[in-house]
Amino acid sequence: MTVRLVFLGKFGDVAPMAEIALPEGVRSLNDLKQWLARQQPLLGAAMEATRTRLIVNQCVAHDLSAPVADGDEIAFLPPMSGG
Repeated sequence: MTVRLVFLGKFGDVAPMAEIALPEGVRSLNDLKQWLARQQPLLGAAMEATRTRLIVNQCVAHDLSAPVADGDEIAFLPPMSGG
């Protein structure tokens, strides 16, 4: 299964946008988040330090147990601050 990963805000500083083939065990958004944290320790630390929103095909994912499908675009969005 191949997905497109997009890292926004400060996550973009530690992880590049990529189209990747996911390993067999990655089936849900939560699986993906945990797998990425193991593959990219700096990204994992950044995600753990803050509340991360996942955007799947331009829709906010409220349930991280939702399945990942072939061809999905999944964006990782840190909290925004403005001024």
